[in-house]
Amino acid sequence: MRRIRQDKGQALIGMAEALSASGISKLLLHAWERRYGMEPAERSPSGRRFYTRDQVERLRLLKSCSDGGYRIGNLVDLNTEALSRIEGELHARSALAEILEAVKAMDSDRLQTQLQARAERDTPEQFILATALPLMREVGSLWAAGDASIAAEHMTTAHIKRILGGLFDHCPQPRPDAPRLVATTPEREEHDIGALVTTLLARLRGWNALFLGANLPADEIAEAAHRRGVHCVCLSALTGRKAGLERNLQTLRSLLAPEIQIWIGGAAYHAVGSRPGVQYFPDLQPFLAALDALHTGEHASA
Repeated sequence: MRRIRQDKGQALIGMAEALSASGISKLLLHAWERRYGMEPAERSPSGRRFYTRDQVERLRLLKSCSDGGYRIGNLVDLNTEALSRIEGELHARSALAEILEAVKAMDSDRLQTQLQARAERDTPEQFILATALPLMREVGSLWAAGDASIAAEHMTTAHIKRILGGLFDHCPQPRPDAPRLVATTPEREEHDIGALVTTLLARLRGWNALFLGANLPADEIAEAAHRRGVHCVCLSALTGRKAGLERNLQTLRSLLAPEIQIWIGGAAYHAVGSRPGVQYFPDLQPFLAALDALHTGEHASA
């Protein structure tokens, strides 16, 4: 049963349809109403409940995330965007289950076969976003929990880097006027998959991007950036103390021409954040948007 919301002319959904679309039971819905104040958008004079489409989608997300192991009490204050992100991570984790078994078993041949099959099935960007990065996060979590060895993490990293290297063959040849960037990790940071992925994603979007490897001092990064005539320097870091990373950024900023941007990302830079002359990206989506915006702007001004 549906009705039109009187004040906004918005179609509302009856409880039976809301329950069906969200996948929750009537008892659970009533429990959430009592505990967390999840009231319907409207009640009829006879007591019938009616919900907006946004409310039904939120109920579905709450059910999906709680089924995935999250406590409902930790979910109810999150917005729809955050719930959607958690759901996406849960789906990615589930899809990686077979690959993670190969990792834990140290079965290198099976791991290579599974990763290669995904790389051939998906576009390069899909492989990066749905397999490579979620897999490395999961392996890191397994290692932290003692469920995977350092050797297993190194084995997985080697396979991922081998496949990512091959994906550069799928990148378009950059135009002569394409914006340029270099990507690397700061000094004493050996985890370079983030910088490699940054380079690959930029190349896929038409940038003239160069991967510099890992663990570069600020003066070496600045020299490469000036020699290449880049628009920005991309840094990725998973480890390192805030004070050291800040000093490194300060040195690099002082060595670079003012027009060269510095883009940073990765878990270690979360505590550092953005600052004058340095832009921090908490995840890949705003980074991809920035790539597209600058690439489009360069072509428009050419």
